[in-house]
Amino acid sequence: MELDKLKKLQIPVIAGWISVGSGLVTLLLLNISMLTNDSILFEYFSLILWVGFICAWPAIFSKKSRFLGVWALGIILFLIAFYMLIFILGWIIVPFP
Repeated sequence: MELDKLKKLQIPVIAGWISVGSGLVTLLLLNISMLTNDSILFEYFSLILWVGFICAWPAIFSKKSRFLGVWALGIILFLIAFYMLIFILGWIIVPFP
């Protein structure tokens, strides 16, 4: 009976929570870096985003954790669109630094 519970390890659910957590941590780091005007935290953004992006896919393909995967991908795609928009607006303001 216990072996059956071990076989039903919820890897997609764990991956979904990891991806949601990584998205929320990235949002937290973004807010901290914008409020303190500090760019040191930008070094970890791409790493945390890739971890969240990779962990979201197993969650999407599982029926139990599909909501977590979609929510995490939504956060990650929002962050990517935000970075691109800020880069484009910064490039428009000062094209040749």
